[in-house]
Amino acid sequence: MKRVATCALLMLANIQLAQAGRPIETDDASVTALRTCQLDFWTETSLEVRQDNFNGGCNFLGNGEFSLGLGAVHGNKEDQTLSSLGYKHIFKHFTHSTAGYGLAASREWGRLKSTDESSQETLLTTIASVPLKGEDLLLHLNLGYLQYSDQIQSDNSVFKAAALDYSFTERIGFSVETFSGVEDSLSWRVGARYTLIPDFLQIDASYGSDYGTFQGARAFTVGFGITPGF
Repeated sequence: MKRVATCALLMLANIQLAQAGRPIETDDASVTALRTCQLDFWTETSLEVRQDNFNGGCNFLGNGEFSLGLGAVHGNKEDQTLSSLGYKHIFKHFTHSTAGYGLAASREWGRLKSTDESSQETLLTTIASVPLKGEDLLLHLNLGYLQYSDQIQSDNSVFKAAALDYSFTERIGFSVETFSGVEDSLSWRVGARYTLIPDFLQIDASYGSDYGTFQGARAFTVGFGITPGF
């Protein structure tokens, strides 16, 4: 049972659309510009596990964004591969003075390399972004339904997430957030990001509790993101 819960937590870690901007895990009420993609690459390291991730989201429609995610988990005696598909639709974009909201849906598949066991996770969530001090300080809120299943069990839970997203300058940003899903365990993260090339290249890092272990193990992430047009 512990192994099943661990797999579910790792899958939750990789389910995300193009969020408020790495390293924030909480989704925001915005999408990339039309005919633009957001491509994120990052590595997450904790005491026993390293997870390498890729997530790409592209806007073909204007108010919607399709995403593809890939991940590889190493360590904990059970290597795992992950893949995901998702879609986010924004009904109202946030501005410097008004809140925005949208909906997102994603499905992720995981497979243990040693036993070839598979698992699936589905996430349906509502999204809201509220300006607290113009667009320099934003509050992102997520509330949704999370379902996990494998050959042994099927679990349903409520997914909750909240993040404060602060833009210190046009290039520097900071974040703090908390979120929960599997077994209603809380996680927290603090993060920082720096834009090397405006509207194209960003580097980021975060530190906090490992997924589902508010007071337990710690995890560190480092990554970069690019936003090419087409």
